[in-house]
Amino acid sequence: MKFLLTSSGISTRSIGATLQQMVGKPAGEATIGFIPTAANVEERNKDWVVNQFLNLWRYGFNQIDIVDPSAAGVDWKARLEDVDIVYVLGGNTFHLLDQVRKTGFDTWLKDNLKDKVYVGGSASTILMTPSIELAGMEPGDENLPALTDLTGLNYVDFEIEPHCDAARFEKVKAYAKTRSNPVYAIDDATAIKVVDGEVEVISSGLWQLFNES
Repeated sequence: MKFLLTSSGISTRSIGATLQQMVGKPAGEATIGFIPTAANVEERNKDWVVNQFLNLWRYGFNQIDIVDPSAAGVDWKARLEDVDIVYVLGGNTFHLLDQVRKTGFDTWLKDNLKDKVYVGGSASTILMTPSIELAGMEPGDENLPALTDLTGLNYVDFEIEPHCDAARFEKVKAYAKTRSNPVYAIDDATAIKVVDGEVEVISSGLWQLFNES
């Protein structure tokens, strides 16, 4: 399976080139299912959503279908069947996990990711890890659906905290001391590429790995 786990999507040239290499075809030929579910409950300005669209276009990815599994009456399974890239937008991590479970999107991923590339951004990056507990680290996401089971989808064996600056790194370091698995802290110019379990950090910014085995 192929995962590109980011803070802010395709934010740099190197991350864009990595996605093109992972999908195995020119960017302009790659089809994307863009899933906005996590952003639905976020209030106020959505410039970060616009920026992720613009960055996809900037790096040549322009065949984009917006598909929301949580929207009533949408045949999202048929719409996503033939896409090359499943691009799940960021937003509220707790809402995303809740909707992924309720809609059956989690089951769909298990059955359909073998021949697709999954791109995560912030909340949807955290979703792929063993736990979404990091999403609640202050200042963090509000647990809107009041989830008590914070188990992530567990496609990777490490946790990730996106959008990190120097002060955030220290908070993640303290959190990592309470965990048994590795924990990455990454900024917005960093992505983690995972292909069949092999991990590579793509970065022109700052990142740290805690609890490295």
